[in-house]
Amino acid sequence: MAAPVELPGAAPAAGRDPLFRKLVWLTLFRLVTVTVLLGGTVAAAWTTPGFIGEVAGSLFRLVLFTYVASLGLALGLRWRAALHALAYGQVALDVVIAAAVVRLTGFSESVFVFMFLFGIVNGSILLFRRGAVVAAALSISIYLPLVTVGPAVRPSAPTVFVHLFAFAATAALASYLAEQLRRTGERLEAREVDLAAITALHESIVQSVASGLVTIDVEGRITFLNRAGEQITGVEAAAVRGTPAARWFGGFQPGVERGESELVNARGERLWLGYTAFPLLARGGEQIGRAVIFQDLTALRQLQDEMQRSERLADLGRVAAGLAHELRNPLASMAGSVELLRASSGLTSGDARLMDIVLREAARLEQLVAAFLAFSRPSPPRREPVDLAHAVAETLEVFAHDPAAGRVRLERELEPATASCDAGQLRQVLWNLLANAAHAAGQREGGGTVRVRCAAEGERARLEVEDDGPGISAADLPHLFTPFFTTREGGTGLGLATVQRIVDAHGGAVGVDSVPGQGTRFTVRLPAAARPAAG
Repeated sequence: MAAPVELPGAAPAAGRDPLFRKLVWLTLFRLVTVTVLLGGTVAAAWTTPGFIGEVAGSLFRLVLFTYVASLGLALGLRWRAALHALAYGQVALDVVIAAAVVRLTGFSESVFVFMFLFGIVNGSILLFRRGAVVAAALSISIYLPLVTVGPAVRPSAPTVFVHLFAFAATAALASYLAEQLRRTGERLEAREVDLAAITALHESIVQSVASGLVTIDVEGRITFLNRAGEQITGVEAAAVRGTPAARWFGGFQPGVERGESELVNARGERLWLGYTAFPLLARGGEQIGRAVIFQDLTALRQLQDEMQRSERLADLGRVAAGLAHELRNPLASMAGSVELLRASSGLTSGDARLMDIVLREAARLEQLVAAFLAFSRPSPPRREPVDLAHAVAETLEVFAHDPAAGRVRLERELEPATASCDAGQLRQVLWNLLANAAHAAGQREGGGTVRVRCAAEGERARLEVEDDGPGISAADLPHLFTPFFTTREGGTGLGLATVQRIVDAHGGAVGVDSVPGQGTRFTVRLPAAARPAAG
């Protein structure tokens, strides 16, 4: 059967009304029925002499009446008002059409008596039991006088009884089936409402959890990614649905229930994820895929690394500070003795040269011990509001005359910022960073550039030192702030460790970004000085 044609002007909401849809369908069915009747009449007119004069004219008028009445009902449907009244009108129209056809084609002997049954069935479809009863009562009240009064020859009582019984039986059966269908539809609608509510609740729960959730089918394709997963990975669920999971979640091993994995998201951020995987099973128990819940552990891992580094540094500082102190006294005695020998007369030039070497190396060792003691036993910072731009500018003026700055260009971008820090320790941090940057930039042919920036950043003051030197390899980055780790010939490995120690003591943070072949940028963030209360 063809799909119902939406009437002109009908709103989509009306198309979803069950009674409206049924009225449209039955109007279309009636038009098809009378069209078939008209076609049969035309065929009979061509094959049966005299048929036109006897019946065909009346049938043509009946078909025309049916078309006009159906058009009127269709216009009534257009306004979508009083649908129940229109339904009763359709039932009455079907019975009247059936009676007219029966009258024209032989009364009780007509082969079209079954059209009354169509009217009863249509009534049950439109109005359930009430429609079937009304259609049956109307059919009996019209059919009985029609076949007993109208024809010249009275029909036999058994024939009339069989027809009336067929009307009643059809009404009973159609009403029963219609009521069953109605109850089933109501139960199905209630189940659909419950299912929609459960689905919405499930969707809300899954989308609201703070952990990422991804489901993967047996072929390794992504079937679902929740909102938290989108935020972590930087991709939208619609964009990755149906794509291979190995593209984004290759680190989630299929046979591992719990684990950790590294992930580079769509924003280029390198994250450390912890995940828990479990199979997805169908009702029959067969596996239809797997689900993975994952969390971003990057901040936790960084905190753990910082705590471990702090613990190592504290242990190392306690042991090495005592050792350095014990070395300092003998070293001073040795240096003093050598100086006395150097001042005595009668030394050969060779002896004097050797003693100068000993004194120079002793001085270097004294400097190294002093630096290490300063690192292992830093003095507590004396905090005060410091104009960061002014302090940086002063340090740059002094550093510009240092031999390390001879092969580089110093550039500055200093914006107003006030930090709560120890001014002397701040200059020490900046000097160490400048020395490293100048050494790196000086390796470029013709000299490189060192850029220093400072600015306010919310509740922090930011200081950046950037160079365009050869950069730092990825393998060396995790060890930069480890004491005595150095990649520079003649370096002590305590400069960046001291920077880290001072910044930590201020409650700040220091970070590094480096691209091999392009340069390195160190970023120090210190607490901003509290603004004076408004008077």
